[in-house]
Amino acid sequence: MSGRIFITGDKHRTFIPLFGLAEHIELKNTDILMIAGDAGYVWDDDYLYDVETLQQIFPGTLVFIDGNHENHALLNRLKVIQWNGGKVHQVGQRVLHLMRGEIYCIYGRTFFTFGGARSVDKDRREEGISWWKEEEPTQQEMEYGKKQLLCHINEIDYVMTHESPLFARESISREKAVEEGYFLPKILEDWYHMLMGSQKFKKWYFGHMHTDQQITPKLYGIYHNILLLDKEKIIPWM
Repeated sequence: MSGRIFITGDKHRTFIPLFGLAEHIELKNTDILMIAGDAGYVWDDDYLYDVETLQQIFPGTLVFIDGNHENHALLNRLKVIQWNGGKVHQVGQRVLHLMRGEIYCIYGRTFFTFGGARSVDKDRREEGISWWKEEEPTQQEMEYGKKQLLCHINEIDYVMTHESPLFARESISREKAVEEGYFLPKILEDWYHMLMGSQKFKKWYFGHMHTDQQITPKLYGIYHNILLLDKEKIIPWM
């Protein structure tokens, strides 16, 4: 079975890009849309209404990694199932949360995913209401991610994270400060350099920075744009 894979960035619970995508191209039930964190659709107990809307707009499968602006407590209560070789939280029949450090084989491409980041605005949010401490990966999760990378480094085609590798921030005008004790960006930078030794590694996409920007030939910030994977073609939706 084969199909198209689209990838986009932070959506923060909006449906507008999906409506636009459906108006501009003919979508199919074999299509997969990947969101690089801060999808925001699992935010409160009304998330099932959002899922119903998503599944009405998009006939294929919508998958997302977690960003920092997610209801992590609610996500972690969802049923864990296997999908294309890795663990996912089942949000809806065709809406899935791709978990940290998992590896998926999708239409012949192998993906490594790692969500999470630290919110710079958490002082303006309320814990358990609009901010959850689980947004930041634990040491155990980061060790698991590294182990997965080392075991599968010559198999991985694509990486999708929410946070960016540390060095990418030098090229981004909307730079977010790295707080003391926040190690994830440096760890992702180390993982990026590890992957650069693999001939199979094609591209790393990250959200979080709200930029559509190529940082290096293999590192791409994704936000508004919806890209057709492999061809890196920007799909119009506005």
